[in-house]
Amino acid sequence: MTDKVRRRLVYKYTAIIAVMLLFFAVGGFAMCKYAVQKVIADTMYDAVAAEIREAEDAGVNENTPLKEMSAASDIGSIYSYAYWFAGDRLVFAEHPKDPAVDAVCRQKIAEPFADNKLQYFSLDDNRGRRWQFYMLAGRDGDRRVVILVNVTPFKLLSLRYIYLLLGALLLMLTVAWTGGNFLADRTIAPLIRTLENQKRFAADASHELRTPLAVLLSSLELLELQYPKQPLVAGMKEEVLGMSTLIGNLLELARTDNRQPLIRRETFDLSMLADWAAAGMTGRRNVRVINGSAGAVPVSADREMIRRLLLILLDNAVKYSPENSQVTVRVLKEDKGCRIEVEDQGIGIDEKDIPHIFERFYRADKTRSRQTAGTGLGLSIAMEIAERHGGGIEVKSTPGKGSLFVVRLPDG
Repeated sequence: MTDKVRRRLVYKYTAIIAVMLLFFAVGGFAMCKYAVQKVIADTMYDAVAAEIREAEDAGVNENTPLKEMSAASDIGSIYSYAYWFAGDRLVFAEHPKDPAVDAVCRQKIAEPFADNKLQYFSLDDNRGRRWQFYMLAGRDGDRRVVILVNVTPFKLLSLRYIYLLLGALLLMLTVAWTGGNFLADRTIAPLIRTLENQKRFAADASHELRTPLAVLLSSLELLELQYPKQPLVAGMKEEVLGMSTLIGNLLELARTDNRQPLIRRETFDLSMLADWAAAGMTGRRNVRVINGSAGAVPVSADREMIRRLLLILLDNAVKYSPENSQVTVRVLKEDKGCRIEVEDQGIGIDEKDIPHIFERFYRADKTRSRQTAGTGLGLSIAMEIAERHGGGIEVKSTPGKGSLFVVRLPDG
């Protein structure tokens, strides 16, 4: 049980830590990107204002002759370029040195776009490289200034960061998994200590009670021989037998908890074992138990463990079945193992109880529990046996109609 709880805690803590790390990584990237974009935008707004003042100081008008000067156009560096207009006429151009890049830039600034609003565009040069630009325009009367900034290095850096982030995801998951295990161990440690103390107490108490119960049972059997029809003696014997069963179950669970019992595999006919178990249960509470298997089903497993599993499931089915009803056990061969089915016509199990019926001491029907002998340990032991063989138990049930327990055992 603690392994399942720990596993769930590890998954939850790992998911929480991974989400936090991813949030900080993505959030940090978004903040850095926003900060850089804001710096570029602020710089461009300041540059437009400065260029407008410079054009005004130079007395630029529609009669001003065109003046051009080329500026460096290295794709790997952030450069800015300026274009002045007097009306619709270009009168000054500080343009990229690369003719292909300059031609596309002139085409873009000739297209209508709003002033004082940052624009973005990209282009491919003759060498197939993708250039990326921010564009901003400002106006003062008839004078208009357009600023272009090559932001390709910033975009490439952002792309590299994204690749780096994807590569760091593996490291993040490793850190999250390590942290999840650490936190799960810290959280579950007090629970493990408490469970260990409970297991130790149950094992010690079971050992101490076993001998007195054996003596008491022997004495009651002697009394039963002397007074064969005394209901008081019969009732006492039934209670002692129930207590002995509880002690046996507790000892078996204690052995399982402290050290997993060794599986002694042997090949035997599972259908024949089911036949034997059904014959032993028939007649109890006037319930008929039949083996509906079609034929021999050889299996490699621990015969004693599987016998105990069959008896637990059949006893549970008979216990909660009405008189004159039928319990059917079937053994079926599958591609990678075999399947045991135990079906009854009993009271059934509520859907909300099904996930808990394999927990120790859990009783689904509390009212019925007072009328039927049982400790709530049988199904827990059955699940332990199935899991020790690499399988499990599934339950399908309809209240008022009955239940179907399906045990799957893979090939050994």
